[in-house]
Amino acid sequence: MKKIVIIDGGPRKNMNTAAMIGAFSDGAKSVGEAIEVKRIRLYDLDYKGCYSCLACKLKDSKFRDVCAYKDGLTETLRETAYADGVVFASPIYYSRVTGQMESFIERLTFPWLSYNDYSLTPPKRIPAAVIYTMNDPTAERRSLQSLEILLGGFYGEKPERVAACNTYQVHNYDLYDMKSFSTEKKEQWRAEHWEQDLRNAYEAGRRMAEKIIEIN
Repeated sequence: MKKIVIIDGGPRKNMNTAAMIGAFSDGAKSVGEAIEVKRIRLYDLDYKGCYSCLACKLKDSKFRDVCAYKDGLTETLRETAYADGVVFASPIYYSRVTGQMESFIERLTFPWLSYNDYSLTPPKRIPAAVIYTMNDPTAERRSLQSLEILLGGFYGEKPERVAACNTYQVHNYDLYDMKSFSTEKKEQWRAEHWEQDLRNAYEAGRRMAEKIIEIN
């Protein structure tokens, strides 16, 4: 059995990011019973970002694969580090992934960075993908590109990007002070793009699962 771990960095359980994760998961599972998909919600875990203890940088450290600090993130870090595929899914706030996702990526990847020669040595080089959902009509943001370059350095190639843009922020805009957004335009965009966004996520999941089976 090969495992894909999907790290859900979104706060809401049943909105855009969750729907895209569901479609990705369905696509991966469509390849066959040899693929297990596990979704882990960061907002359900009790943890913080890197504590700068530098235990992973001690000579002969035992923590070169997983962060030494023990808290609610420890098992998730190990499970992600040794998965066969990984997905980082997050809504975009202020042109960046959520703070929970930023902290998770710090904790996940810092042990893999050598301060001797700046080599990047994760326990496994595995297929990776990113899922973004956002109000912005385009995913072309320098901050997102920087994140993908960082992850690509660890995993050997840039993660596949799947993005849903101009998504609903709320179900009923009339209840909120959000006059800069047109409900009609949001509805039109969703009618024209949302099903294709979900299909893109499904196909990305299928491709990752097929790649994992091919590699192994």
